Amino acid sequence: MWFFAGILIVMICIAYKYFSASISGIKLRNQELVRQAEVLNEQLDLLSERERKARREADIACNGKSKLLSLMSHEIRTPMNGVIGMASLLEATDLNSEQREYADTILYCSKTLLTNVNEILINDMLDFSKIDSEGLELSHKNFDLRNCVEEVLGMFAGKAAEAGIDLVYQIENNVPIQITGDYKRLQQVLINLVENGVKFTNRGEVFIGVRLITNLPADQLQLGFTIRDSGSGIAEDKLQHLFKGVLPADYSTSNKQISKGFGLVICKRLVEQMGGQITLENRPGQGCSFIFSILATSPLEAAPDFLVNKMVGFEGKQILIVDDNAANNAILNNQLEQWKLLPVVATSGNHALEILSQISVDLVITDLSMPGMDGIQLSQSIKSQYPKIPIILLNTVNDERHKQHPGIFSAVINKPVKQQDLFDTILNELRHKDKSENGASNGTPDNFSEKYPLHILVAEDNPVNQKWIKKILSKIGYECVIAENGKVVLEIVGHEHFDLIFMDVQMPEMDGLEASRMIRVCLETQPVIIAMTANVMQGDREECIQSGMNDYISKPVELNVLLKILEKWAILIKEKKLSSIPEKNMR
Repeated sequence: MWFFAGILIVMICIAYKYFSASISGIKLRNQELVRQAEVLNEQLDLLSERERKARREADIACNGKSKLLSLMSHEIRTPMNGVIGMASLLEATDLNSEQREYADTILYCSKTLLTNVNEILINDMLDFSKIDSEGLELSHKNFDLRNCVEEVLGMFAGKAAEAGIDLVYQIENNVPIQITGDYKRLQQVLINLVENGVKFTNRGEVFIGVRLITNLPADQLQLGFTIRDSGSGIAEDKLQHLFKGVLPADYSTSNKQISKGFGLVICKRLVEQMGGQITLENRPGQGCSFIFSILATSPLEAAPDFLVNKMVGFEGKQILIVDDNAANNAILNNQLEQWKLLPVVATSGNHALEILSQISVDLVITDLSMPGMDGIQLSQSIKSQYPKIPIILLNTVNDERHKQHPGIFSAVINKPVKQQDLFDTILNELRHKDKSENGASNGTPDNFSEKYPLHILVAEDNPVNQKWIKKILSKIGYECVIAENGKVVLEIVGHEHFDLIFMDVQMPEMDGLEASRMIRVCLETQPVIIAMTANVMQGDREECIQSGMNDYISKPVELNVLLKILEKWAILIKEKKLSSIPEKNMR
C-alpha cells in the first residue's frame, strides 16, 4: 500500500514540475507578445505620423500644383489671345487660297490650344482622380469622324514637314463618318499618340487608320484605331514603363522614348473610359503601332454623302496618282474608287511617264517630294509632252518651290490632304477640262454603242492597259473580251466571232504581228484588226498593215481618236465592205 502511495506521490511531483514549467513558458510568451505589441504600436504611431505628414505635403503640393497650372494657363493664354486677334485681323484682309488656309490653321490650332489648356491641362490634371475612380463624365454628341482625324493631322503638318515625314490617314469604307461620342476625348488621345509618332520618327510616315470592329445592339459601334509610325521603335527594356507613368532609374532627358510616359497613362485611362482597350505593337528598328478601340453610337439620321452624287457625269475618268509612298498611293487609290473614278498608280516619275506613254489620262495627281525625279521635274516633262493634262500638286507645307514654275500646276493642295479639298479640286479640274474639250459634258456621246454595235476583242498584256481599255469601252456601252497574248487570241477567235480586234504589237509568247498573220490565214470570217501600240517610229504603221491589220492607232490613245476609229469601222462592217478591203480604203 505504501508502495503505491509513493508512486502516486512521485507522479504528482512530476506533473507539478511540468505544469510549473508550462506556466512559466506561458508567462514568457505573454511577455514577448506584449513587447511585440508595444513595438507594433510604436511602428503604427510612426506610420500614422508619416501618413499625416504625407497628407500635409500632398496638400501643399496640390496647392502648389494648382498655382503652377494657373500660372501656366495665364502665361499661355495671354500671348495666344494676341495670336488669335492678329490672325482674325489677317483673315479679314485680301488673301489667296493658300494664305487663307494658313490663317485658318493658325486660328484653329490657337483655339484648340486654349481649349486644351482649360479643359485638359487644368481640369483633368488637377482632378485626375476622376479618371481613376471612373468618375469622368463623357459627352455624347454627334460629330464628323473624318474632320476629327483631319484636324489632328493638321496640327502637326508643320512639324511633319520639317522632319520630312508624311502624315496620312485611312478610314475604311464601312466606318460611319457621322458618329456619337466624346469628340474632345477621342481627339485628346489621337493628339497624344500622333505627337509621339511625329516626335520619334525621322523618316517615312505617321499613319492613322480607322476600322469598324463590330456592330453592337442599340446602334452601338466598336471602332478600332491604329496610329503607326516608321521610327526606331521602342527598346525592349523600356516597354515595362509604358502606360504606367513611372520613370526608370537611368532616365535622362536625351532618352526620348521614355518621355511618352505620362501622356500614355492619360490615353490608356481615357480609352478605358470610352469602353475600349489600348495596346502596343512594337517593331524595334522599324517603328511601332498604338492600337485602341472605343465604343460609339450611330446617329439616328446619318448625314448623306453628297460627294459621290456631285461626281455624277465624271465616273470613269482616268486619274494618274504619282507618289513613292505606298500608303499614300493605296489611300488615294481607294478614295478615288469610292468616287467612281478610275485611278492608276505610279511609284516614281519615270514610272508615271511610262504609263502616260501607254494610256490616256484625264488628270495627274503628283506628290512634290520624291527620290530621283520630284513632282516639279515630272510635271515639267508631262507639260512638254501632254500640255492638255491638268496636274494637281500635293505640296509640303511651307515649301514654295512650285511658285517658281507658274503655269505648270492647275492646283496645289497642302499635305496632309483633306478629303473635301481633294474632292473639290478634282471635280473643278475635271469640269474645266471638259469645258475646254469642245464643251463636252462627259467626253462620250450618248447611245454610241447602240448606234455602232460591235463585238470587240482586246489583245493586251499590260494589266494597266487592260483595265483602261475595258473601262473606257464599258463607259461608251461595249463589253469587250481580253486576251493577254497572241496565242490566247487564236484560241478565242477559233470558237467565237468578233467584229473588231484591238491588237497590241509587243506581247509575250506570240506578238500581235504574228497573231494577225495567223488570223488572216486561218479564219473564214475575218474581223477588223486595229493595231493599238506604243510603236510610233517610222515604218511601224506599214509593218502592221503588211501583217494583215486594217488600221493603226498609237498609245496613249485619246478618247476622240478611239471614237472615230470605232465609228469608221462600224459603218464599214454594217455596209458589208469588209470582204477584202485593200489598204487604200483603210485610211
